[in-house]
Amino acid sequence: MKIRLTQPGFETYTGQMGVVFFEDGLTTADVKPIDAVRIAAQFLCEWEDGTTASVAQSILDHAHSTTGTIPAEINADQALASQEGTRKAQAQPAAPGSRAYTQEELEAIADASGIKGLRAIGDALGVKGNAIGELIKSILTKQA
Repeated sequence: MKIRLTQPGFETYTGQMGVVFFEDGLTTADVKPIDAVRIAAQFLCEWEDGTTASVAQSILDHAHSTTGTIPAEINADQALASQEGTRKAQAQPAAPGSRAYTQEELEAIADASGIKGLRAIGDALGVKGNAIGELIKSILTKQA
């Protein structure tokens, strides 16, 4: 969609702003939303259908809306971030067939091979830590 400059003094601007070309205050080709946002951060402008290209106005327009009522093109990044956050928050159980260790076995591994041995076990379970005690506790919690 094209954007039109409404900033006083720029209504009839002809020239280039970044990668966007204007002729008589209107872009010559469709503009990517990110480029429109960048221009709207500096100048008053609107989409050719009359809606504002300003992110600030978009936030105000949708302040009391749930993500389901916001248009998909505006809400795409938030929806993906929400899905990714949910996916990470879900604890994944230990893989079937993987060995379950007791605290005594983990302590023996730590005595024999140090934190490297515990990290090898922790990596298989998706557990990380900087201290032996922390790793043992995390591994036991993940196995439970």
